[in-house]
Amino acid sequence: LYLERVGFRGVKRRVVIDSPVGEQHLDLSLDLYVDLYPKRRGVHLSRNIEALEKVLGASRSYSIEGLLRKLAKHLLAVHGYASRASVRAETNYYVELEFAGVKGVEPVEAAVEVILERGDGVIAGEMWSVEVAVKGFNVCPSAQATISSILGVGEGLPAPSHNQRVVLKGRVTTRKVMVRIEDVARALAYSLSAPSFTLLKRPMEARLVVEAHKRPRFAEDVVREAAYRIANLDGVPEDSIIEVEALSHESIHPHDLYAYLRLTAKEAREADSSEPESM
Repeated sequence: LYLERVGFRGVKRRVVIDSPVGEQHLDLSLDLYVDLYPKRRGVHLSRNIEALEKVLGASRSYSIEGLLRKLAKHLLAVHGYASRASVRAETNYYVELEFAGVKGVEPVEAAVEVILERGDGVIAGEMWSVEVAVKGFNVCPSAQATISSILGVGEGLPAPSHNQRVVLKGRVTTRKVMVRIEDVARALAYSLSAPSFTLLKRPMEARLVVEAHKRPRFAEDVVREAAYRIANLDGVPEDSIIEVEALSHESIHPHDLYAYLRLTAKEAREADSSEPESM
């Protein structure tokens, strides 16, 4: 039987990337795979590590994607029987965020993957994907509307509501087009009622909470807006595949809420912008 992926998962290495924003030192967790056809029992796994050491010992890369592409290409070179190589890197990344006058350099979880396919001795197919997960919170619109009617809150004054911490994840898959981690992270963070910040003094905290209550969101709202924001980032081709998922850690329920969508950038850009039907 054919195996799509065989290799090592979770190989740890520290790398230096000469990125457009300067030199970056990143701790990567790497997955290194090739495919395996039915007539072969197994792959030469040591070659994966040899390929990794050789690529890391050569010149620096200008992006994570560039580094992973070198690795995937070298995997195909040392595994002559393989027709497909995939390399994935997970890391913690730091992104500048600003919301309601609050600023911070905040950690996000990022993963980049490069897949190369060989045909007739040359690279015949190439896919790049970037995945980012950010943390923030949502204010519930349903409870807010009910509380507003009960309390008689005036126009322009947001009524209180319950909040939930949300992990919002977005993934963009393209045909050899790099989409920056920072851009995806900001598109996700600004789709929530508010992003979370590491440092908050009392006035900043109050301002963040008040502004978030002016932007109440369901999880369904968040994944839709995030997909639209990502689709409209500079340089995202219309055939790119966009996936967004929200995991909402509910505050008034003992269980969590989940929402997910998958579509092309073209579909997201052409989506009807009118208000959807009410619940």
